[in-house]
Amino acid sequence: MQINITARHLKLTDAIDTYVRQKVAKAGKFFDGDNVMAHVVLSVEKNRQITEVVFSVGGKPFRAKEESEDLYASIDLTVDKLTKQLRKQKEISKIHRSENLKVLKSKKIKSEVFSLDAMEDSRTKIAEIKRFDVKPVSIEDAISEMDSFNYRVYMFLNSSTDKINVLYRNDSGSLVMLEPEF
Repeated sequence: MQINITARHLKLTDAIDTYVRQKVAKAGKFFDGDNVMAHVVLSVEKNRQITEVVFSVGGKPFRAKEESEDLYASIDLTVDKLTKQLRKQKEISKIHRSENLKVLKSKKIKSEVFSLDAMEDSRTKIAEIKRFDVKPVSIEDAISEMDSFNYRVYMFLNSSTDKINVLYRNDSGSLVMLEPEF
């Protein structure tokens, strides 16, 4: 996690810097990775010590701002407010993720089995046809769904291009995406 600290109208001491970094890192325990950033602005206006934190997870911002007469109290209040927002977001994402998995598991894939007796070579014979709903998803979501169900091939409607794409793993384990050109 990257933490940037800006001090306005006050000197940023090592003690304040360390305190802010520890508090923000503790609040950010819900999310980790390279796409997590925090920008902390500490400022003084007359008797008011103001702390503002903008926490960004994958481009989605979370903002908290508090003021008090003590800088450390202002930092604590702001981080507490931010922690509540981040905890709520994490719970929401868990609920949605588990609901999507339940829907996918409960939805039965319709399949019809037939064979064409005219085709005698087993390599050209169609053993079964599977029909399923194609929903628009991002490439990242398609990959995670493919991995969660341990599929070797996955077809989806790419939400960014509105085209049917196919993902598959080749013999080396790398992902390959097929995308039609019109």
